[in-house]
Amino acid sequence: MGLKLHEVANEEEFRKVVDVEHDAYSKPYNGIWEITKGSSPEECTARQFSWHKAEPGSTWVYVTDEETGDVIGGAQWIIYKTNPYAGEQPAKTAYWVEEPMKEIGTQLLADLGKHRPGLMGKPHFLVSYCFVHSAHRKRGAASLMLKWGTDKADELGMEAFVESTEMARSLYEAHGFYVVDDLNMDAQLENPSKEFTAMREELGCPIHGWIMKRDAVKTQ
Repeated sequence: MGLKLHEVANEEEFRKVVDVEHDAYSKPYNGIWEITKGSSPEECTARQFSWHKAEPGSTWVYVTDEETGDVIGGAQWIIYKTNPYAGEQPAKTAYWVEEPMKEIGTQLLADLGKHRPGLMGKPHFLVSYCFVHSAHRKRGAASLMLKWGTDKADELGMEAFVESTEMARSLYEAHGFYVVDDLNMDAQLENPSKEFTAMREELGCPIHGWIMKRDAVKTQ
């Protein structure tokens, strides 16, 4: 069965991508996704699509099974043609969820972003999301979506970055990324409530991943 790559053109297409995202990031369990998914698939779709539209360099791509037409994977690439950290950066908060998840999510977002100004303070490509439905892994969908971005990065002679989970590290390495540092995310309070402590444990904190880079390659 063949696979076909597409670029998201509208919110209706994006809804199908987010449906797959819910499956992919729950198998296996992903604490960051448990925060990101919000209150419902509909809310999640609207919020993520608004983030996409607000970022000029954002492109969402997705893969379909040519035989069934089903969406089986999605990825967001963001192309920063200038330094996105040149000006003052507003603090990001997990505004879409209630406490104590809001406080935990806000702290995790801070940990996720604290290395970016120093490492990514230049024109670059960023893999923001990349996922494949649990029933369609090992078919090449993720590689198709990564190749879309790495080919463009090579055309422009730009570096690319990704914050990878443990599970996805080998996939990114196969596409030329390499580890530059550990990614450690956690949430702490001096006198946490029982609810905060239980939620932190449920989300799997502390969460470990990898900060990965792909060097610029200039094509002839």
